[in-house]
Amino acid sequence: MTLSMESAFSPGALVGHAGYVLLILSMLMTQMVWLRVIAIGAGILQALYYGVWLNDPVGTFWETLFTLTNIGQLAVMAFQNRKAHFTPDERMFYEAAVPGLSPAEARRRIRAGRWVDAPAGTLLAREGEVVTDLAFIVSGTVDILVGSQAVAKVGSASFVGEISASTGGPATATARAETPVRYLAFERLGLKKLLDGSDEIGRAIEMAFRAGLRDKLIRANAAAVAAATQPVTP
Repeated sequence: MTLSMESAFSPGALVGHAGYVLLILSMLMTQMVWLRVIAIGAGILQALYYGVWLNDPVGTFWETLFTLTNIGQLAVMAFQNRKAHFTPDERMFYEAAVPGLSPAEARRRIRAGRWVDAPAGTLLAREGEVVTDLAFIVSGTVDILVGSQAVAKVGSASFVGEISASTGGPATATARAETPVRYLAFERLGLKKLLDGSDEIGRAIEMAFRAGLRDKLIRANAAAVAAATQPVTP
């Protein structure tokens, strides 16, 4: 086949180009569902290109198989998502921490943790020490202290220990349960392996960490302002 400007931009060639563009676009997707959907579109266009314009049965077969494989994977994902059910506490974690994940992926992440009910006074993190667990609070209140000074409080739908868990460094503050608390705990080393092994999950968790840090800074600033404006007792 002789390559020319006319053949490179013929209707058939444009279909082939579009298929490759969609294939490249699918590789840029951060969510698996969209990756599969766009890959299916790419496979359909490529199968048409090979079958109708090139009359190539080998290329048509493999592009068709590629398309069917992605359709099958979408069907498996849909089935797994329909099977994923959440308790109220699990639903809070899903919606607050990892809303970008599919229900099935979120369910697997929850199973990787363990539920803990801790009494008031329990230390969830100690300043200057590496935390063993990342904690997602579903009920109760936790005091955040730097030295002996309380700088903030966190409650439900908040992470405790995310800085140490993500960096591997020591905790920058002490976290002490002000009331009985219930939280979902993730072992730090296991969490690191999970984050390193999946870009999609890593992005979801990092976004949750950033949101939690932003909320803590807002609370800490509010507490500092309140302390500064309190009248001094003679």
